[in-house]
Formats: sequence, C-alpha cells, structure tokens
Amino acid sequence: MITGPARLRIKLLLAICSLTMVVGVVTPTAAQTPLPGAVTGSVVDAEGLGLSAATIEVLEIGEQVLSNGSGEFVLKLAAGTYTLLARAPDYTVETLAGVEVGEGEATEVTFTLELAVIPLDEIVVSARYTILRDEPISATTMTREQIVELPHFGDDLYRAVKILPGTSGGDITSRFSVRGSLDREVLAELDGIELFEPYHLKDFEGIFSVLDPQLIGGLDLFAAGFPSEYGDRSSSVLDMTTIRPTATRTNLGISFSNVWAGSSGAFAGNRGHWLASIRRGYLDLLLKIANDGDDDGSDPKPRYWDATGKLGYDLTKSQSLRIETLLAGDTLLFDEVDGDETLDAETRYGSKNAWMGHQALLSERTFVDTILSFQRIDRDRSVDWEDPTPEERLVLVDDRVLDILGLRQDWNHQLSGNHYLKWGFELRGYDTTYNYLNDQLVRDRIDDPRFPPGELTRFYQDELTGEHYAFYAADRMRLFKGLTAEIGLRYDKQTMLEDDQFSPRVNLVYDIGGGGVLRFGWGHFYQSNRPHELQVEFGETEFYPAEKAEHWTLGFEKELGKTAVRAELYRRQIDNPRPYYTTLFDPWRPVPEFASDLVRITPDTSLAQGAELFIGRRHGGKVDWWASYTWATIEDEIDGGTQPRFYDQTHAVTASVSYRPSRKWNLSWVWFYHTGWPTTAIFGLATPGEDGAEIHHFLGDFYAERLDDYQRMDMRVSRTTQVGRKGSLTLFLDVQNLFNRENERGKDIDEDQWTRLPDGNWAITYETTYWLQIMPSFGVM
Repeated sequence: MITGPARLRIKLLLAICSLTMVVGVVTPTAAQTPLPGAVTGSVVDAEGLGLSAATIEVLEIGEQVLSNGSGEFVLKLAAGTYTLLARAPDYTVETLAGVEVGEGEATEVTFTLELAVIPLDEIVVSARYTILRDEPISATTMTREQIVELPHFGDDLYRAVKILPGTSGGDITSRFSVRGSLDREVLAELDGIELFEPYHLKDFEGIFSVLDPQLIGGLDLFAAGFPSEYGDRSSSVLDMTTIRPTATRTNLGISFSNVWAGSSGAFAGNRGHWLASIRRGYLDLLLKIANDGDDDGSDPKPRYWDATGKLGYDLTKSQSLRIETLLAGDTLLFDEVDGDETLDAETRYGSKNAWMGHQALLSERTFVDTILSFQRIDRDRSVDWEDPTPEERLVLVDDRVLDILGLRQDWNHQLSGNHYLKWGFELRGYDTTYNYLNDQLVRDRIDDPRFPPGELTRFYQDELTGEHYAFYAADRMRLFKGLTAEIGLRYDKQTMLEDDQFSPRVNLVYDIGGGGVLRFGWGHFYQSNRPHELQVEFGETEFYPAEKAEHWTLGFEKELGKTAVRAELYRRQIDNPRPYYTTLFDPWRPVPEFASDLVRITPDTSLAQGAELFIGRRHGGKVDWWASYTWATIEDEIDGGTQPRFYDQTHAVTASVSYRPSRKWNLSWVWFYHTGWPTTAIFGLATPGEDGAEIHHFLGDFYAERLDDYQRMDMRVSRTTQVGRKGSLTLFLDVQNLFNRENERGKDIDEDQWTRLPDGNWAITYETTYWLQIMPSFGVM
C-alpha cells in the first residue's frame, strides 16, 4: 500500500521530470560587430622570453585574449584609438595608452612584464574553488560564461556547486555535502551575512535555492581550512557576492515552471548602482498539464517565489553605503481522497533578510566594513492523513519563527609591505518560537531494536532566546621570499548554554615559482547548537555543546601554460558530533516524522579524509576541458565500530568538455561518476498468526552494503546570434541524464512484493527507487 505521504512524493517527482521550456529576453551590455583592424604583438618577461597565457585586455570595450605558448597574441578591433593592458600571474601589469588601429591595418606592440611582489592582502591563503567571477583569480576559476554554457537543471546556482571536487548530493535536491559533511555543516554567506535555510520546497529536500544566479558576481567554496573571519560552522564555507553593475541590463523570462524579471544598472556617474530580481514558480501548473488539465484537487500545488534587491552609493571616494534585501516564500497544498483514505497537507515557509552595509577606507592602509542585519525565518506545516481505522491517523502541526538581529564589523590594515592584519567581531541575538504537535497515535516502525523505541514528540511549545558573540584576529606575514603565513585566532561564545570556544588556525602558502604554489592548513573549527536547531520533531528537547572539528590540509597548484593542475590531501575529525537523523533506505522523505525507516545516528567521533586531483585546460581555443578525481571516506565511530555515512563515495570522477566550432555554436558535456552510496540490506518474512499474517523484518548492518555505481551524462547545445547592435539571442537544448541511465536511489519500503515459500510462509522484498531519468529542456534567452 502506498501511504499518503508516499503518493505526494511520487506526484511531485513526476512534476520535476516533466519537460520544461525556458523563454527569456536579455539586453546585454556589449555586442559583437565586424572588426576590420587588428593589434598583434607579444608579451615577454625582462629577459625577452615569451609569457604564455598572459591576458591582454582592451579597456574601452572589455575585449580580452590570451597569449599563446610563445607569448604572441592577436586582437581584432575596429578602427580607433585604444588603451591596452597586459597581465600574467606573478608579474606586474603594463598599460599601453593611445594604441591606434587603422581600418584594415595591423598595429604591432610589445609588453614587457617584470616579476612582481604580490601584496599580502591579495594572497589567497586558503585553498578554494571559484565560479561565476567575471575575471579569473586562480587556476581553478570557472567564469560566468563557462558556467552558463554547462548543462544545468533549473538554472540553479547551488546545483552548479556540485560539479566541484569533493561535493556530492542527490539529483532532486539542491542541497550538497562537502567532503562527506552534513549540509548543516556548510556555512553559506551572501555579501557578508549568513543565509539560513536558503532553499525552496524544503519538504522535498530543497529542490531549488532562493538565489538568482544572474545577480551573483562571485562564489568561493572553501572546502576546508577557511580563515578565521568565518566561524560557527565545522565543515566548509560558501561565500557569495552580488555583482556591481556598470551598465543597464534587463532580464525577462517565462517557462512552464517559472516567471522572472530582473534589472540592474548604475547612476550618478557610476557612483550609485542598483539591482533587482523577482522569480515566481508554478510547479502546480506542471502537474496539471501532466494530468491533461484534470485538476480534481488531488495534485500537490507547490509554489515558490523569491525577490532580491540592492541599492548602493559611493558617499565619497573613500566611503560607500548599500542596502540589500532577500525575500522568499513557499507554499505546498495537497488534498486527496483515495477510497477511504484522506490526505490534507499544507505547508508554508518564509524567509526575510534585510541588511545595510557601510565600507570605509580610513587611510591608504586601513579598510573597515560594517553590516547591520535583520532576518526572519518561519515555517508553518500541517499534515493530516487518515484511513477508516482510527489507529492509522497521522496529524502534524509545526509552527516555528526565528528572528536574528546581527552586527558585524571587519577591519583590514596593511601594517607594512610584509605585514597585514585582520580583525573583527560579530554579535547576534536569536529569538525562536516553537509550537509543535504530532498526534500520531501509532508509530509504524520496522521491528528492529536499533530503531528508536516509543513515540516521537507529541507536543512542544516554547520560546528560546540566546546571544552569540564572536571575535577574531589574524596576522598575515611574509616570512621570507616565497613563504607567506597567516596565523589566526577566533573566540566564540553562546549565552544559552554558557559555552565558549577558542579556535587557533594556521595557513601557509609557499610560491615555488613558475605559477606553482604549495599550501598547508591546520585549525580548529567549532559549530554550536543554535536556538532554532532543536529537532523537536524527533523527540529532541535538550541542546548539545558545540561540535569541534580539526582540519589538516596539504595542497599543490601549478599552471602549465593554459593547463592548470591542483592536488590536495585533507583530514577532518569531529570529536563530539551531535546526533543526527536520517531515513535508512531512501534519502527523499517529504515528511520524515512519518517515515518508518527513520533512524537516529549517535557517533562518538567522525572522520573524513581523502585526496582530490583537478586538471583542466581553459581558454584553449575551440575546446575547453577539465576533469577531477576524488578518493574519499567519511565514517562515524559508534560504540567502538565504524559506519560510513550515507553520502560516502569512495571514488568520484567529474569531467567536462566544451566545443565551440564557431562564435555562434557551443556544445558542452558533463559526465558524473561515483561509487554507489552505502545502503542497508532488508527483507521480510510473513508467518501466519492469530490476527492474520505477522511480518518480521531482517536488517543487515547499517550502511554495510552499497548501491550500484552512479553515472550520468548531461549535454547542452546552444546557438547565439546577434540581434541589432547591442542584443543577442541564444537558443539552447539541455538534456540531463542523456542516456537515461537508471541510477539507484534506495528502497521504497511502502511498496512491498510478496513471494510464496515452500513452507507456506511469504518472503517480502521491496522495490528499488531510482534518481531522475532523462530530462530534456529547451529555450531562448
């Protein structure tokens, strides 16, 4: 029998698998036009040797090219006078003004760059992966253009993160794990404030994030060993910044599932700028279309929206002010009658974020950034499922409100050419209200002693308040030529449990020359149990002390012309992880309280370790490619034994190829592979009893077996044509899971299969569930 919550899950899965069409209208800031003239030349070092992969930029129009292996380059330009700039890693920047280009003529220039001493504030002390920035900052950077060209589902920013080494996650959710962590262990920041639960449709694992990728100017993922200005999270950091527009840009779009509009621009001679975006989702219409327009009220109606706004202004040459907002809301309605069964579900989620930032350059060496913020996160869940037998009734009410008031200030001071200081503080006040009721009369649990006995929380109502104080300082020093060290210390205090932590951190960077860098990182990273993180739905009414993680990292980066290589070893040990809850056989459970396979994992310690290798060749002409390989383990130690986490994938490979046969056409492929995730063996036996058949379950060790290995190929084909002088039109076809591979997700224990045995008893097995099948989409933008 398929229960009500299971039917709701299946119907929403059908909606996600439906064919979507995206239609957009974009007014870009620049256009490609015929270029009758050219600038040719070379970029050399002080000894006259050519520098490969140097960037040559035309400042007036933003046109860029890279030098070849001999340092030579060609720029096609219209007739006129230009200012050219050349730069290369570890070298000074040279600018040539007044370069004249005649119609149909070639002008020759030479750039001579010298080795440079990189300012301490520009040295990246912690290894990170960067995407969406307009200009590259490291060998592992992916530009906005490259991300747009890759196949992606739902134009979701968080899903783009999953292509990076060390990350993992299911096909349905936009949530992701970093090096085996739980998603709650990842810190997400946008323009200096932490984002709490930045997902749409949280009942379904957060299918999309609340962020419009068109507004994000940069995204850095620190997979481990992050600097001391980041805290209260034990795994990793996702740091995002919005764009600062310099010209007006408008985006309009419509699809079967979304309608959106966006605008950005500058005013007052570029002293001020704005950006705004609003998106609206209509997955309920997808379900109606999938059912041939027959809306009998039984289909789930998931709707979601988000809105982002930013207004910034430079008060003086040394001061700027900005005001930002991020709003989001979700609604899911589901009302179904199936024979004698009825299911009535209604959930609503809200997210309101508003903050004001002030930046000031107090002197040529001192910079300060101040942020005042207010955030409100609320949820209202109501589920009622009932059949003719009273003991099968399921009732749930979950109403929570979280308010956060925050103040943050970061200081940066260049003490000398070899000495750079950072320090700052953050103050937060939490106010959380709980109103929870679970009137489930009987818990339908698997009969195994390892499952939690008794009932879940029946009723909980309380208001909890607490403050969090954080202070940090870091000293970045150039110890000798090529070696830079950053030594940091962070202090955090939570008033609710009167708990405090000191976090020492050390990061070393050694420049071995020739574009090569060695990195070392060590540190302690704590994560507190915040007032709103009480899992009352699972019977939790007490808070736990802060988790402590110790990070060790050792890495190497090297640029070989246009090819970049990066390797890293890591180890993360959590000494006192707090318990977490998971469903044993299928990770996708919209109402986990009602799941019969819900288990409580109580590790004594947790250990994640592994090795990552990244190699790629970008800006190589018609073909760009990159590939990554990860070997990793993540295990929880429980009662003297070890048990892998659900996201443990021993081997993982991601590879991408982009081919541009001409300026108009682009073809991209991404291939994903990883070892099958851990699973648990289960089968049942039905024997005759006084009141009918008695079902006995037999379970193996938790996560002792594995699903089949996972593979998926995605593809995107696009064609761009010029429209007028300042417009472009792109048509694309995007296909997820191109070869329609059936990738195992788990077991659906609501769907059992019976087999008669020779002794008259019945053996029970369960259907395998799968991730999403082939998903084509196409559109215009």
